[in-house]
Amino acid sequence: MIPATLHQLKVFETVARNASFTRAAEELLITQPTVSSQVKQLTNSVGLPLFEQIGKRLYITDEGQELLL
Repeated sequence: MIPATLHQLKVFETVARNASFTRAAEELLITQPTVSSQVKQLTNSVGLPLFEQIGKRLYITDEGQELLL
């Protein structure tokens, strides 16, 4: 297992707060694909889903909420 980086955690927190990869990218001044990549790497490190997308809406999972705390 690869440990999570502080950058990945910051990106995750920003996505969770905004409920949007695009808005998180705008806030962090990075591209949306970079945000997606960082969240994917963090998800792989944790081994559990952190977000669930239903239609166009993004929801944080219970596991994601635990990590956020």
